[in-house]
Amino acid sequence: MIRLDELHKSYGGHLALEPVTLEVAAGEVLALVGPNGAGKSTMLRALAGLIRPAGGRASIGGHDVVTDAAAARRQLGYLSQRSGAPLTTILGDITTLVADVRNVPVSEALEALEGAGLGRRLGCTLGELSGGQRQRVMLALATLGPVTALLLDEPSISLDSEGAEEVRLAIRQARERGTAILFASHHLHDVAVLADRIAVMVQGRVVALGTLAELAAAAGVPSDPNVSDFPPVERIYQVLVKRGRNAVARRLALVRENAA
Repeated sequence: MIRLDELHKSYGGHLALEPVTLEVAAGEVLALVGPNGAGKSTMLRALAGLIRPAGGRASIGGHDVVTDAAAARRQLGYLSQRSGAPLTTILGDITTLVADVRNVPVSEALEALEGAGLGRRLGCTLGELSGGQRQRVMLALATLGPVTALLLDEPSISLDSEGAEEVRLAIRQARERGTAILFASHHLHDVAVLADRIAVMVQGRVVALGTLAELAAAAGVPSDPNVSDFPPVERIYQVLVKRGRNAVARRLALVRENAA
């Protein structure tokens, strides 16, 4: 399980992530959507232990990400927008390295690559793989060991349709294994087909949270299952983001008025 209790983060006096409380259960996929700068990556990085929250609490598999960081990381797989590994890296080498860091047998890491359909590419460099294959490699390696939670930041970024489908398959497989998954994405199609629930973020705030049907109702968007693009994800997103921006603007105006 992934749990946040009033977790928040500031940079130089600016509240990048307002206090947020939510849970992602085992076998559940929760998607974070919102404009650039909405706080999605900040939330993921705080959960991954890459930045220290300003307050509140967060835990992975029951382990606090600050006070019990080592145990939390053992439960966690994290995939950033960019893998960071040079494209000249040999697939077999990075597989061995990650297995060593995760303290799991190399054979287990090789099995993970087999499951990703890349077991015969160990002698290839990452640059010889397609973008989708590289993401599948990183997802497979991120789940090594006693991982109960996955944090994914734009997992299908810059991928073609085939690569994006490979990543969606890997996420579905992790979900079937009972992994709690929290991912941020600008690809609303991925959100619609993968997420059990969706959190809409605007300027560091979660302004809406629920299933796609619940968000459609909250946005007042007509639901017609006979329409090919049902539910109309883009329209739901636009309505809720606009509403969230207006709410933030009203709150700031009130703060300024009270301070005057």
